[in-house]
Amino acid sequence: MSDDDALDRLEQQSEKLRLQIAHTQAQLYDRKKQQAAERRRYAREYYARNREKLLEDQRRYRAAQRERDPERYQQLKRERTHRWYARHRDEQNARQRARYQADPEAKKQRRARHYAEHAEEIKARRRERYAANREVEAEKQRARRDQDKRRRDAGLPAARLRRVSASERAANDAAAEQFFGQRWPSWMKDRLRHGPPTPPQLLAAFERECARARAAHYLAEQRDELARLRSKLDRTGPHPRPATTPQELRIAQQEAIGKAINDRLRHRDPPRRPHHNDPAAPRTIPAPAAHPTGMNR
Repeated sequence: MSDDDALDRLEQQSEKLRLQIAHTQAQLYDRKKQQAAERRRYAREYYARNREKLLEDQRRYRAAQRERDPERYQQLKRERTHRWYARHRDEQNARQRARYQADPEAKKQRRARHYAEHAEEIKARRRERYAANREVEAEKQRARRDQDKRRRDAGLPAARLRRVSASERAANDAAAEQFFGQRWPSWMKDRLRHGPPTPPQLLAAFERECARARAAHYLAEQRDELARLRSKLDRTGPHPRPATTPQELRIAQQEAIGKAINDRLRHRDPPRRPHHNDPAAPRTIPAPAAHPTGMNR
């Protein structure tokens, strides 16, 4: 089979799997959408019928928690705050970045003042965190040293990440635009344009191999995705699968026994020997058949 035939076969299999994946995704989406709509409708109706009762229950429950265990109540309140922040993390970070970019010096001063007032507490927390995660921190340090060594061996400076202000970021963007947007000299363009070309047979073989590898990788990913979606669709089915009855088990067992007996007693033709086209191979001349009247003896 040639490379083109193999690539065509992979593309056909990929197209079939793509259609199956799309159909399974549509079924799963419709089922989830219907289930979510049913849950929302039921929740709205239940809340509308019992609104005052639910609010009163919440107030009594929180008051009882506060009276019974104030520390536990504060801990749960902090956890609710953390969950809210996790849901709105991007919005809060964007607001803080905008506030910092508007006045970076004020935040630097507040940070320095806070560190000066709580230096011992901050150092103690850092030591506790390092002691609790000693192996993780040691691995990070080893990885950082290895990275710095590789950069030094390659002639590159050590990687140093730091925060920059809006003005410095704008200056860096302008410098990058000026560097990457510069005009190349004509002699370099001529060298790139009229240099020795790549042999066409090597280029064609490289393109075929890349296309085959991409198709095979994409086909494997599609198979995994289809298996995952079908498994998820089976788990979220609207009705559970019925259990197998004893009668069905007996029928399946009898069919399996009959199939095994048929496979054992069925006559099978001997395998055909492959014919070779080697002209140098010795020829096998069959012996003449015996005459029925005995004239060849």
